[in-house]
Amino acid sequence: MAYRKSVLPNGIRVITENVSQVHSVALGVCITRGSRDETEEENGLSHFIEHLFFKGTEKRSARDIAIEMDEIGGELNGFTTREFTYYYARFLDEHLDKVWNLISDILKNSKFDPAQIELERNVILEEMKSFKDSPSDQVLHLLSGCLFEPHPLSWEIMGSEENVKRFTREDILNFHEKHYRGSNIIVGASGNIEHNKLVELVEASFEFAKESTLRKKDNFQKLTPKFKKAKKNDISQVHVALGTRIIEYDNELRYPWLILNTFLGGGMSSRLFQRLREEEALVYEISSFMELLSDTGTFDVYFLTDPKNVQKAMEYIWDEFRKLNKNGLEPGELKRTKEHLKGNLMLSLESMSSRMVRLLSNEMHLNKNISLDETIANIEKVDEEVLRSIANDYLISDIYSISKVGPKL
Repeated sequence: MAYRKSVLPNGIRVITENVSQVHSVALGVCITRGSRDETEEENGLSHFIEHLFFKGTEKRSARDIAIEMDEIGGELNGFTTREFTYYYARFLDEHLDKVWNLISDILKNSKFDPAQIELERNVILEEMKSFKDSPSDQVLHLLSGCLFEPHPLSWEIMGSEENVKRFTREDILNFHEKHYRGSNIIVGASGNIEHNKLVELVEASFEFAKESTLRKKDNFQKLTPKFKKAKKNDISQVHVALGTRIIEYDNELRYPWLILNTFLGGGMSSRLFQRLREEEALVYEISSFMELLSDTGTFDVYFLTDPKNVQKAMEYIWDEFRKLNKNGLEPGELKRTKEHLKGNLMLSLESMSSRMVRLLSNEMHLNKNISLDETIANIEKVDEEVLRSIANDYLISDIYSISKVGPKL
């Protein structure tokens, strides 16, 4: 597949991957700023602004925006993370001009109308209630607090209720002016897309100022295992998360960690699922996952179970960690895990949206593209020795923080 990259005079990066055999395009605009780039007083503004971009411009009302995408059978949405804010569209390739005209309009010309700000403020407050009603979301938020407080990575992406109620239109405009700048913008697309055509469209309509402040390098506090809990009596199971800090995205151990995470808790054949769900019947759900950021990362295990089984489930998790440290992998386990990863990777490449997200993630964290062949080669190079080394350093119970949400805590 043909990958191309251009950097415009105002710093905007345009990256494309042409997949000529399809008739669709997945297009994303990534603003490389998220909740970690906010001050405590600003916490929640990235997310608030993301909502407001869909609420009207000088040319289009919120209804017009929705109808315009529905008329072509497309999808338009956005979301906010700790490190970036992301706007994306999926559509038939013949509608590129129309979709880009819409996206560029909302990102450049949104009115941030006072009446719409008040309406969306209420929507976000309702979204926050939904978040607080979700024990799985709450337990992971508590774990972030254990791992990163007082750093902004421990804050809720939506911000505090107090902040959301307080934000003014001036706050929104100032934050937009500060962070929505050329050097912070990546436009990426996968599908039946002509690179030069997209570059022309972006150059003609995205007149963002170039200069931006660099993300400051953070010195995280020394990691000390912590415990947080939240009592929730209207549920019958306990949601538990345990985690520790690991590597950053741009680290040569990224591929070994991908394998380690997969065979520990990445599917129904994983060690944790087989032991705690299939053999011991202690949990309904258990999985492990990792989040790699620009300068740090986390490895987490999540499960839910009856309150009386929490301690026993924890003991079995620590036991699986110890067994991996002591005995390494079982015969054929490394090969099986590599094949599992390669299969998932190949299947994901059938989705233009997955391809586009992959393009943007690699550009944001690595400033380059990683081809499929290079990815597979990196997976294949991982040996048992490096996995044992990682296990010895990180699969140790006394470096893990724990959070719990449920009754009878």
